[in-house]
Amino acid sequence: MHEKDLYPAVEKFLKTKKNCLSEYVGTELTLNRGKTSLRADVFGLSNQGEKTIYLCEGKKELKRRSFGKVVGEAIELLKYADYVYVFGSTESFEAEDLEDQIRKCERLGIGILSIFFNENGGVVNELLEARRNNVDKQAKKEVLLRVFVKDIDKPISEIIFQTAFEYVKSNCDIGEEMPCVRFIDVYNRIFSGEDFKERVRGVIGPHTLEPMDVQAEFQRRYGKTPYIWIDKRTDRLHDNICFTEEGLKNGKSPILLN
Repeated sequence: MHEKDLYPAVEKFLKTKKNCLSEYVGTELTLNRGKTSLRADVFGLSNQGEKTIYLCEGKKELKRRSFGKVVGEAIELLKYADYVYVFGSTESFEAEDLEDQIRKCERLGIGILSIFFNENGGVVNELLEARRNNVDKQAKKEVLLRVFVKDIDKPISEIIFQTAFEYVKSNCDIGEEMPCVRFIDVYNRIFSGEDFKERVRGVIGPHTLEPMDVQAEFQRRYGKTPYIWIDKRTDRLHDNICFTEEGLKNGKSPILLN
């Protein structure tokens, strides 16, 4: 058995016990840590009232040395998530020499999940509940963006589509008025400030984020689809993005806007 065999049980736990959205639960999420990268084994996002990030790090066998390594990695994850867990097989937690690591998790607010298998698959027992962290707003916004663009080949147009979708859902009386928003308003909401633009480039790679370039890429991807129509203006940045009924069905659960 490999630790990856434990991932489905942790994913199910996040969905069923922590109310994480199925579309935003997954594995192997890469994060930035200076010039190096950090990876969370399993991640989940809940959006009940407020966006809540869960990151989990595990090993199949949490012996004394490997448990210490996992806890060290989990400490780094505390900078990025509201709640952090370590996980391993149930047999791992039967050794008495792990008590100091368990106490360390309790002091740090890191939760512990033990997983055993029966005929129905992996079953998670929450040995220690994680304590909520106070995460930097910009760091959290970056993680939400990383969750959204994970496995998307050309993320810029998808970011604009999702941001516009979230904007009209929260600001338009759909059914009473056209679900439209100006491109420049969408752009300013998601790409606010040069500091966050640098974070965006760190997520999606080198990319021009000039408004006209982003607008052109979005129109190439979505301009001739059944999801939107463009209400054109003299100033292209003031073009309205208007959603069709099909387009409103194609957006994901809100994740990018506060």
